[in-house]
Amino acid sequence: MKMHYLITILLVSGLAFTACEDPDDLVSTGSENMQTLTVKGHLVSEPKVEYDAVVNQADGLITVQVPYYISDTDPIQGDLTAMKVRASLPYGTRFEPGISGIHDLVAGIERTLVSAVDGTRRHFTIRAEYVKSDKASVSRVTLADMPNAVILIKEPERAGALGSITVYKTSSNIDGALKSAVIEISPWATIESAAMNQDGSFDLTTLPQIEVISQDGKVRTTYMTRVDTPAFVPTGKIGYITNLFGFQIMQDNPYGFVPVNNRSMAIIGDNLIIGNSGDASKMIVLNRFTGKLSDVKVNTTGITRSIHAITSDDAGHLIAVPYTNATSLPDFEIWVWKEGLGKAPTRIFSKSLPNDTYFEPLRKVNTWAAAYDIGRMVYAFGDVTSGNAMISTTCAQRLRAVFLPLTDGKPSTAQAIVDFPDGGFEAMFYTTKPIIFSMGKDNISPSYLYGTGNQHLKVTYVPENHGKAVVLDTPKSRFWTNDRTTGIDCIDFNGLRLIAMQNGGMSDNVRNCRMYVADITNPTPTSLTSGFIFDSREGDLSFGTAEIPGAGFSPTGMTSSAPFQPGTVVLGSNPNGSGDIVFGRSADGNSVQAYMLTTDQGLIAYEITRYDI
Repeated sequence: MKMHYLITILLVSGLAFTACEDPDDLVSTGSENMQTLTVKGHLVSEPKVEYDAVVNQADGLITVQVPYYISDTDPIQGDLTAMKVRASLPYGTRFEPGISGIHDLVAGIERTLVSAVDGTRRHFTIRAEYVKSDKASVSRVTLADMPNAVILIKEPERAGALGSITVYKTSSNIDGALKSAVIEISPWATIESAAMNQDGSFDLTTLPQIEVISQDGKVRTTYMTRVDTPAFVPTGKIGYITNLFGFQIMQDNPYGFVPVNNRSMAIIGDNLIIGNSGDASKMIVLNRFTGKLSDVKVNTTGITRSIHAITSDDAGHLIAVPYTNATSLPDFEIWVWKEGLGKAPTRIFSKSLPNDTYFEPLRKVNTWAAAYDIGRMVYAFGDVTSGNAMISTTCAQRLRAVFLPLTDGKPSTAQAIVDFPDGGFEAMFYTTKPIIFSMGKDNISPSYLYGTGNQHLKVTYVPENHGKAVVLDTPKSRFWTNDRTTGIDCIDFNGLRLIAMQNGGMSDNVRNCRMYVADITNPTPTSLTSGFIFDSREGDLSFGTAEIPGAGFSPTGMTSSAPFQPGTVVLGSNPNGSGDIVFGRSADGNSVQAYMLTTDQGLIAYEITRYDI
């Protein structure tokens, strides 16, 4: 048995040494049934890229086909005077002389194929030529203002048939985005279409015909464009999910972000508003579908105080709450943009925290005389200008959720209330934002949900009318547990109640933040785990593609204080650990958008749809 192994090893070793010889000069030792001569060649400058040769047995001509341009983007031609070739030979044959070495295949080389079986000799000329491509297809279509649009390209089924380019309407932003499409085609092919814009993009709003012509001019492929609405998933399900945009916030950013000051967000129409706690007049306005800077400006005439917190109500009004404390800024105020962002806001509420009876419930439970600290975050339920509505915030130092009932834009007869969740986890921080679901009995006993905003990483649901609170356990397998939960929001969509949370992880003074989304329609301690929908951080732990990836400078679906791009510097270290999460809804109701801001470090956005794609 040992001898058998020894013979086998020697045989394999012998074959290995034979393989080290130049195979082009050897008599073929392949199958006796092998009768085909194939030749491949490569440029000396590109040893890893081989090109097939056409073997013309009748004329004794072997021609290596080198692309006219060896680059897909630059008009670079390969040097045919410096090439190597290799061959797979019919059984029992060899080239005389051998074909190893570097050859000038413009001049060509002469070789004879000799058979050791019957002694026949065949003369061949081996040369190379530039060949223009016959490829004429569309490889990719994107919309400049909606990079993650779902677009299906279908090739013609047979010669002379039409191909198709189908853009799926998965967002209400699709109509405008169709005006600037980027169409990528086979290398060195060209496009003919009446829909081409001056900048080389294409206007697909007219559903034009796109014709692609190959480099050699022999193949023309025609595509018809169309816009289609995909089928919907059933109620209670989530359909197609994609990232909208994402970027790190750099020191030289063009948006207007400044260190420490950008802490909260609001959605008004197609605008994503980002507050500025240092100067309210410098709120940032982005297109919320593309992340591009908007020309819209927020008029802040009349506001002179620091605004940490902004939000929007159910009627689409922008709302701002100045930071308030009992020692130097005792008056709690609510400002509303009743007539749009371009008009001056109206102050609809102003009352003294230490003196007005409206805040008596807060003072009763606040045993620290100077510890009123309100207005770091804010949430609005209802239309704050009409009917019954409610504003929620927190008194950070005293760890209390504070609710301010309003009727027709004015303080209601009910006083501001301070809730004590029965059985709830009461820890709160600057970024705690109570999300109101209903106002409860007499409009003063809301149901709401909040995340602690700190290292406790807890989410608590409080039923209306002071029902017993439910603490939702965070999923340790998907959460970083060494930092905090910063920012939270909820939205009802397609029969589900979605929650989005910002979960941060701190390591070596680098804070990474991810977005976690789940369904909590029926809040239980395990809802965040059992209702899991997606985590933007899924996937490669370094710079790989996430399960639902990020975009721009956040390829892994994170915001981070560590630059993804070498040589760049993130805006700041976010010393207060602030940030925000907000949901928006598309006008057609078929999708919702989730945005995560990490102060100083980044902004990422996702879209969740009903579309069954």
